[in-house]
Amino acid sequence: MTRLIIGAAFLAAFGIGPAAAIAVARPVAGAPLLVVTPPWVDPAATVEAAGGRVIGLGRAPLAVLAAGDAELADRLLDAGAWLVRDGTGIKWMCGGPNG
Repeated sequence: MTRLIIGAAFLAAFGIGPAAAIAVARPVAGAPLLVVTPPWVDPAATVEAAGGRVIGLGRAPLAVLAAGDAELADRLLDAGAWLVRDGTGIKWMCGGPNG
């Protein structure tokens, strides 16, 4: 029972907490953006269609990190992105550079 409680506490502190913080972080002008798209859409193509650029070396099947001007978040949503959030936290969690 004690192991279950410790495991749940560990998951809450290091798994759910950071993921929840990223999920609610609003886009910030000048910060990297986490762009999540539907499965049938290429995230990189969505970023390019909105006038942004993909940053970082890797990408997930439904998401990329993007950079662009202050209006990029709105254009990404208009281009078909499901979700656009501040990507600073995910960039940090994935070991991206601090620049």
